[in-house]
Amino acid sequence: MAQKKALIVQHLKKYYQHGKVKAVDDISFDISQGERFGFLGPNGAGKTTTLRSILGLLQLNGGEISIFGKEITPNKDINYRNDIGYIPGELGIYKEKNATQFLHYMSALYDGEIDWKYVAEIAERLQLEMNRPIGQLSKGNRQKVGILAALMRDFPILILDEPTSGLDPIMQAEFYQILKERQEHSNCTIFLSSHLLYEVQKFCERVAIIRKGKIVEISSIKKLITKNLKRIYVELASDLASDELQNLLQTKFPTVIIEKAIGRELMLLVTEQDKLPLIRALSTQNFGGEPIQDINIKESSLEHIFMQYYSDEKTENSRKSSMQEVSS
Repeated sequence: MAQKKALIVQHLKKYYQHGKVKAVDDISFDISQGERFGFLGPNGAGKTTTLRSILGLLQLNGGEISIFGKEITPNKDINYRNDIGYIPGELGIYKEKNATQFLHYMSALYDGEIDWKYVAEIAERLQLEMNRPIGQLSKGNRQKVGILAALMRDFPILILDEPTSGLDPIMQAEFYQILKERQEHSNCTIFLSSHLLYEVQKFCERVAIIRKGKIVEISSIKKLITKNLKRIYVELASDLASDELQNLLQTKFPTVIIEKAIGRELMLLVTEQDKLPLIRALSTQNFGGEPIQDINIKESSLEHIFMQYYSDEKTENSRKSSMQEVSS
């Protein structure tokens, strides 16, 4: 039986400067109920624009959005927001109010009861001063106020934009523990937007990678890591052996990337297709008259995969720059 979709986004577009700047350029994705979905990209890639468009905080240039099977018009419909708890990247409003006043104000915007005992418990776990004006709080403590606002009701969907911004490592760990407990309790859907690779890899089940307003990959974390390049560390007996292996790679394994070569040690980036034939060659052949001294295979991290996507962009930009220099 197919899982119910909590959020479906189809062909979302948000342009600026009469279409010259495509902040979000025809992106589509869906998130199942109860899923932890990551939205990964550097600052300026289009993450926040996407989230704010879904929430009706920006006027769309095109696209369709459905919440639990019902198509909505974000900047006209209001009721669907009762289903969404939102943590913005920066809480910059109502600075004269303290956290308690702000949360009571926010609670009036939503239908349903608030469990204030639960709110107090979370505030204590996050070590938040509830009676101090928001404008006098540090960035991390302002972020905690935003976290409380998103968690004070049992929202079916949580949209989190850089939720741990400003939090120290201890509070980051506590936040994700609270989030896990909330999901176990309510089976809420979590849409986590972040540029922090380790957060997404540790917490999410699937991820969309966005670059220059376009989604370049959507996959489960496991599949993404499995299908991308492996790192193979090789230690040889001599510099001569290293030279011989590099010659072999150039002739027999042209798709293998030599990421690093320092004396007798090589770090190789290898596709899944090349992995077994290369290991067989390394295990059965001598180099410089000696067998391989050591070999170690490492799975790619999400960080390494992410950098592959963005190194493509850097290579393209470098190529364009070189062509412009030649033409000038």
